[in-house]
Parts: sequence; structure tokens; C-alpha cells
Amino acid sequence: MTTSSDKITEERIQQAIARALNIPVPGPSTPLQMGSTPGWDSMGHMLVVMELEREFDTRFLPYQLPELVDVPSIAKMLVQPGVGSK
Repeated sequence: MTTSSDKITEERIQQAIARALNIPVPGPSTPLQMGSTPGWDSMGHMLVVMELEREFDTRFLPYQLPELVDVPSIAKMLVQPGVGSK
């Protein structure tokens, strides 16, 4: 079951990705995913990571970056220990 805080976090992630890639926030049936979202290539990935770090006031460790490929994986990473410290 998805809680309201999970939904808010997912919406914030979607908005951050859309800002980073300069695209409109897609509808719920269109997932945001590296490789299939316009502009989310290797260079766009760095823009997405920087915008997520700004939005959530956190820093991701280098080994975590390859795992940040879609909204669910980003949401999962944000609640893991070690994420969230600057």
C-alpha cells in the first residue's frame, strides 16, 4: 500500500526530474526512467542527480548513482541509511 507521504515523495521526485530535464511532468501512465525519458541519458543523469540532491537537501554517494534510474528506485534510495547527510 502506498502511503500519502510516499505519494508526495514520488511527486517531488517526478517534479525534480522534470525540472532537471526541462520537460513537463508526465501523467501517471508515463513512467520517468533513464533511457526512455527524453534527455535522461548519461549527461542528463547528472542533471537529475544534482536536482534531486537540491530538492531533498542530500548527497548521493558515487556508488549509488547507477541505481537512480527511475522514480521507485530513487524513492527507495532516499530512505536508505547514509542518504540524507551532507
